Parts: sequence; structure tokens; C-alpha cells
Amino acid sequence: MKAKAYLPILLFVHASAVSLFGQVNYCAPGTGIFSTKLVCELPESAAYLSPFGSKSTNTLNDNFINTANGITSSIDAAIGVQLTQLPIPGATVGVVSLTQKGSDIGVPFENLGPILSDRPDMVGKGHLFMGFSYQHFNFNAVDGLDLNTLPFAFSVAVPGAGQFYSADTNKIGLQLDQYVGVATYGLTKSTDVAVIVPFNSATLSIRSSNFQEYFSLGSGYTGNLGPSGPVNTPGSADGIGDVTVSVKQSLNGGKGERLAIAAGGSYRFSTGDALNYLGSGAWGVNAYGLFEYRARLAPHLKLNYQWNGVSELMNLTAPGTNRLPGGLQYDAGADFKIVRSVTVAADILGSQVIDAPSVVANTISLPGASGSIPTSLSGLSSSTNTYSTINVSAGLKWSPLPHFLVYGNVTMQTNNVGLRSDPVPLFGIAYNLKARR
Repeated sequence: MKAKAYLPILLFVHASAVSLFGQVNYCAPGTGIFSTKLVCELPESAAYLSPFGSKSTNTLNDNFINTANGITSSIDAAIGVQLTQLPIPGATVGVVSLTQKGSDIGVPFENLGPILSDRPDMVGKGHLFMGFSYQHFNFNAVDGLDLNTLPFAFSVAVPGAGQFYSADTNKIGLQLDQYVGVATYGLTKSTDVAVIVPFNSATLSIRSSNFQEYFSLGSGYTGNLGPSGPVNTPGSADGIGDVTVSVKQSLNGGKGERLAIAAGGSYRFSTGDALNYLGSGAWGVNAYGLFEYRARLAPHLKLNYQWNGVSELMNLTAPGTNRLPGGLQYDAGADFKIVRSVTVAADILGSQVIDAPSVVANTISLPGASGSIPTSLSGLSSSTNTYSTINVSAGLKWSPLPHFLVYGNVTMQTNNVGLRSDPVPLFGIAYNLKARR
């Protein structure tokens, strides 16, 4: 078919693309991933830029959506990594008795400890710690690119006709509300086991606008073929996140020493629905060490390394083939006892992400374009990067009753790498049940 005869068909099919969008069956052709999942919103939004129909019914449109998957998989990976790094409040509320030189009477260590880092102290044999916290994330950037003005651009060959070019600008709203329940039980005087269960609520909204579409006929360009107004694609999901089980062993400090040291490990189950951004989609193993100097001004340090399994968020077109990036993590800070029942805590939290997929700004050239036809379109491309996120946090702990805590905290990321959020507020309560006598 000649190019000029092919063009009216392109225009007709594209005119029906928007009306068909709600009927898209898959965001990754052939993988069985339904379009009702949040993970499909970004690649399927490319259907508005495709002249081949929004359903995956032919090879041309499959190639178009798969091209979109190649770009959005880097964003999905950043979300998956973020879900493995969300800070969890410490799982210890107890009273430690310090040994004073020259005295047989222990002195209570009444510093209430850090908020976002665990401490080496144990809950006590037979004691049960229970805690609940809430935090809100409003993500504003990915790999240094503003989520309010994220450009997409594509180029697809039309066999026997020419080349199709398209671009738009996307305002992406991504929010996560996380509710976390923690239960820690003292197996022995020096060994604790903890279970951490998050419940997540994710909201994703995409507003696509500034559509540009041009068709190259070999001898020139035809355009603009895109929708005239903005298109909104909203979605939300709720459910359990990735459950974690942790074991902690005291190495020093059990006899009332000022210096407390503990080591532990945790296993994260991929119980959250990764395709709805409720979980990472990968199992995780974490080994860590905890250090604390017990004083009114108590410095603390947590060092840990995280290994992750494969996650479908890494590649929707070939799920289960790529590991979610992991790396070294640390939490260094101090907590200060203002009065017996109030402690202020501050921390610097860092997370290394090794060989992570990332997105970078890119352009697509339109060869031979002139006049009202632009010579290039702004878009994104995928890359690989190793980076470290650095967060600072500060908050207060208040103990209105023995073994009971109320606390609040704010965390802010200081560098613009990975998936970045506005300042994150956190509120929580905790209680330590005494052992039965």
C-alpha cells in the first residue's frame, strides 16, 4: 500500500484509540498482566501516542507498548527499590539497668532511643513489644527528573509506509500511605524475634498533555495528529506489603555496660502486590550490626547490607529475570534525653543502590524536518547507575506511661537521586508488655 493511501487509515485508527483505551487487556503483550494494575498505567499511556489502536492486537502496537515498557521499567525499578528501603521505626521499648562503678545498684537508662533505627537493647525475656506507625510519601522526582513534567517520545517504523514519531508531557502523581505493625518477642534475655507487617495504600495519577505526532512519508512530514486536549489516567490500590521477619542477638551490654552491641538478620517475603506498587516483588535478605553508647546523649549506629531476589518490576516484558538492586545501608545519629519522659532523636540515613536501572533525558531526531515540524522530540531513555540516597530525620519520643511511647518524626532526602519524596511525616505508638511472673 502506498504511503498516501495508508495515511487515512492511520488517522481513522488513531481517532478511535482514545475511546478504546479503557479496554486495554495487557500492558506487556503476551505476559498476562492485566491493565487494571497500576504498573500498567505508564506504558499504556503510550497508547494515546500510537496510531495503531490502544489494544494489543497487532505487532506494530505491541512494539509501541513494549518500547514504552523499556522506559517505564526503570521507573518501576526505582519504585521497587524504594519499597525495600522505607524506614521502619525501632522495635524496642524497655528499661535497661546500667552498672555504676563501685555500686551494686543499677541505674536506669531512661533515654528512649532512636526512632528510625533499631537499638541493641533487648525487650526482655518473655516480653512482647507491639508498635504501630503511619507515614506518608509524596514522590516528586525520579533520577533527578521532575515527575510533574516527565517527557515521553517514541519512534515506530510503519512497514511499506514510513516512520511515525510521537511525544507528550506527563504529570505523574505517585503517593504512598504506609501503616506498619511491629511485634517483637523476647525469646531469651539476649535474643529477640520480630515480625513487621506493612499495609500500603498506593495512588497513581497521570495527566498527559502537549501531544505531538508526526508521520514521515519519505518526501516530507504530516502532523500534528495527536489528541487536542489533556488525558487523565487515575488509579489506586490497597493491600498488605512485604512482610519481614527479623532475629536480633545481643553481643555486649547485657550486664549493664555503657557500650551495647548487637547483630541480626532479617528475611523479607514478597507478599505485597508488586504490580500495584504495594510490594517490591522480590524476597530480601538483610544482615546488620547495631552499636550504641548509653548516656543522656546517646550516639547510635546501624550498618547493614541488603540482597534482593528477582522482581517483575525490573522488566515487564520478561518478568522474573532481573534482580532488584541492593547494597549497603547505614543509620548514624544520636538521641538526647530532655527529661525522663521525653527524648529527641536525629539521624542520617544512607542507602546504596548498585547497578540500578535509571532514566535519563533524551531526544529523538526527525531527519529532514523543517518549518512547523520540530527537528527533535524530548523523551527518556534507560541507563544503569549506582547511587546512594541520603536522608536526614528528626523527631520526638514521649513516654506518658511506663513502657508506653508516642512519637513523631520527619524525614527529608537531601540529594535528588532514585525515587525522591517530599518530606515524610511519621507518627507512631508502641507498648512493651511485661512478662508474666
